[in-house]
Amino acid sequence: GDDCAVIELGSEQYLFALDNFVEDVHYSNDYFSVEDIGWKALAINISDITAMAGQPLFILVGLSLSDSIEDKENWVKDFYTGLNQCAEAFGNPKVIGGDICGSTAKTSISITIVGKATKALMRKSAEPGNLVCVTGSFGETGDFLQDTTKAVPAKHLRPEPRLQEAQALLQTDSQAALMDSSDGLAQALFELAEQNQLELEIDAAAIPHGKSISLEHALYGGEDYELVTICMKAPKGFKVIGKAKPGMGKIYLDGELLTKAKIYRHFTDTLTTKFS
Repeated sequence: GDDCAVIELGSEQYLFALDNFVEDVHYSNDYFSVEDIGWKALAINISDITAMAGQPLFILVGLSLSDSIEDKENWVKDFYTGLNQCAEAFGNPKVIGGDICGSTAKTSISITIVGKATKALMRKSAEPGNLVCVTGSFGETGDFLQDTTKAVPAKHLRPEPRLQEAQALLQTDSQAALMDSSDGLAQALFELAEQNQLELEIDAAAIPHGKSISLEHALYGGEDYELVTICMKAPKGFKVIGKAKPGMGKIYLDGELLTKAKIYRHFTDTLTTKFS
């Protein structure tokens, strides 16, 4: 599947997505402020819209607040402060409804987002000879989650959806294959390769990551919320890391076959155990 559902109404394409954001699964109160929680809960949804070259329009917010929260009124105010800060920075989607209730378990947040696209970019549209390109850098969150005594990277607390870069890609190549890297760069590469029946040749030295970040964390860490595309040429904000050839979904990193063994798997993995 793609990052959003696409509904065509006349000549318009509307995008629909939903993400859950759960205490001690997706965030920790040890280093997230409530404002950070609000920001990231929305940012990961905007990233889904961005991953199809859309613009966010509306959101519905569901909050199930743990009984452990003593001052729920101020918690909600702080949450919406962070959420509104994110909205104002990235497309200004409007809250049009939602629900709130208590919970005897952990706090759980569910956001439904509606967007619009002039031409939604799908995962399955790439061709042999295209370039593999990415935005930003990879591995900071994966590296931190292996050692939470380190300083918390801002990107983990407040990821920034790549709205402008996605629009630049759309203007450059309206047939590009596109998705985000929420579950890791390697996972996105395999998904695009398999969907398009291509073989990807990736240059390890071209993968952008910090000097202190291992290549393994850059490939498999996840939660980067960068864009990964296979396109004709790299638009502004993207870096070329490889090329596509005819094939059957395999990835070669500097000529060596890349393993899927460490790709994040929902229900069986956690980000903090994947590298052990």
